[in-house]
Amino acid sequence: MNKILQLCLIFISVTYAFSQNKGSVKYTLNYVENSDKVLITIHFDSLSINTVKLIIPRSAPGTYELTNYSSFVDNVKAYTSSNKNIEGNIGEGSYFTFSDVKNLYISSITYQVDISKMETTLLGSYASSKRRKNYVGILGYSVFGFVEGLEKKQIVLDINTARDWPIFSTLRPQKERKRGADSYFIENYAVLADGQYLLGKGVEIYQITNTKIPLFVAVYAETEINIREIGRRVLKSFNKLTSYFGFVPMPHYTVCYEFLSPISKRHDYGFSMEHLNSMTASFNISKAITNYDSNANIGSIVHHIAHSWIPLRSYGTGYRPFEWQTAPLIETIWLNEGFIWYISYYTILDNKQIIKFFNEILDNAPDYIKKKSLRELSLLGSTQYSMDFRIGKNLFSRGALLAHDLDILIFEETGGQKSFKDAILGLLKWTEVNKRAFRYDEIASIISKSVHVDVSKMWEKWQKPMR
Repeated sequence: MNKILQLCLIFISVTYAFSQNKGSVKYTLNYVENSDKVLITIHFDSLSINTVKLIIPRSAPGTYELTNYSSFVDNVKAYTSSNKNIEGNIGEGSYFTFSDVKNLYISSITYQVDISKMETTLLGSYASSKRRKNYVGILGYSVFGFVEGLEKKQIVLDINTARDWPIFSTLRPQKERKRGADSYFIENYAVLADGQYLLGKGVEIYQITNTKIPLFVAVYAETEINIREIGRRVLKSFNKLTSYFGFVPMPHYTVCYEFLSPISKRHDYGFSMEHLNSMTASFNISKAITNYDSNANIGSIVHHIAHSWIPLRSYGTGYRPFEWQTAPLIETIWLNEGFIWYISYYTILDNKQIIKFFNEILDNAPDYIKKKSLRELSLLGSTQYSMDFRIGKNLFSRGALLAHDLDILIFEETGGQKSFKDAILGLLKWTEVNKRAFRYDEIASIISKSVHVDVSKMWEKWQKPMR
């Protein structure tokens, strides 16, 4: 049977169980094995067609780039309660509207996302969902759009796929997976978009034991791997971080790995992405982890899990609430990345030579980067952090060196009683109490009060251009 027809039949077979969850929004993700596309359905309380916009994300927290996910979306339709359908029209931005039909109300939208086209088009593997043999790996924000105005509502998500395919999600990780269909109750759209959804017989799950929270490794590999060794490295990283911070903010955590045969020489495999309760890493099969190595480099794992503290739970203006239709201008990328680079490598992994690495990056920076203040460079990095990675490297290096200077200052001024760790804990506590993003002009004051040291002069020193 034609795959598109199969998807349509699945949609027609979806009943209005949504009506039993009045006020919430119901999403359904349908995938037919060997298809290039997933079908997304969004059910909601009836709305005037003239007011409805289907928003497709262009960015996500921590990506620091614009990605045209709407270019992989097609066959957008809205449906009335009587199942009459209206074609969607692409808007001026990353959204779809529907024909102006007087007094018409709609209660659902369907659209398809071409996963294969996405992976082929996007050269950075970290930005794309994947479709490979016995596997579909989905980044929530790359396929799930939302109806403007409904993004704060609770969500019921149903996933349907091949009857013998296991389903795994970082929203509710578990070793024993349901096959063919599963459902999730989700707080709001931001949580839905932040999740990863791994479908297929090619996914291997390993639950790490003797941990403070449920801790999982989920792997899709096109070569031999040792998932227990990956788990050992994850546990070692997790334990070092929890020892440093002194508390665990995540209810559970999943490390998602992909080891993939490259599509082309131009495709990049190596960047990782942090999420609220998970991280994703896409690597070339040449980087497959196969053997025990007591000296294995765990820096990337430590770094990306550490982001669950900063900035995912303490952040500056622009990071949250997030502007899904664009890549928001964020003034504090140097803090998000640089502070975590310093904590991860210099402090937790005790790599004191990393300071030389940071200084070399600054010394070799092009003039257009040196001439920018820390704030200006962060604004530039909001959309180009990895596009020209000299921007990204200089942002995290300046932030890390600021952290190092603050560490020395705090230690000296308090007679060794406090350190940069107390500054970080102060930021986390401030966000917990105030429940909002900190403004740029508040950061130095928050740190100063946390450690009882005036850090304003050191702060001002690092705000200036390097040249």
